[in-house]
Amino acid sequence: MARILVVEDEETLADAIQDVLQDAGFDVQVARNGLEAWRKLEGNAPDLLLLDLMLPLLDGRGLLTRMRGHGQLRELPVVVISNASRKALGDQQVQSFLEKPVTVKGLVKAVQSVLGGAEG
Repeated sequence: MARILVVEDEETLADAIQDVLQDAGFDVQVARNGLEAWRKLEGNAPDLLLLDLMLPLLDGRGLLTRMRGHGQLRELPVVVISNASRKALGDQQVQSFLEKPVTVKGLVKAVQSVLGGAEG
């Protein structure tokens, strides 16, 4: 079962994403800010990171910068889901970028595509 860490500060949206991905068969954890996400990533890296860019304490871009400088996390696949434009990423590379609002089908399709078509 593929493991996904969802990093989203909006509680209702985070819970909805978690429910959708669990229903699709994935093992899902949630972090509400960038620092909480960093602690979870260091402890046990998931198979995929689903990341909002606008986060408290450590924003999504800052989290990506930390990850890309960390050996174990450097190659971790990332799907960004954000109200911000793709330009907000600067030169950061991610596997997929989804603009909010995103459909359930679009979210699951993007996750499965990045994970090689795998279901949870």
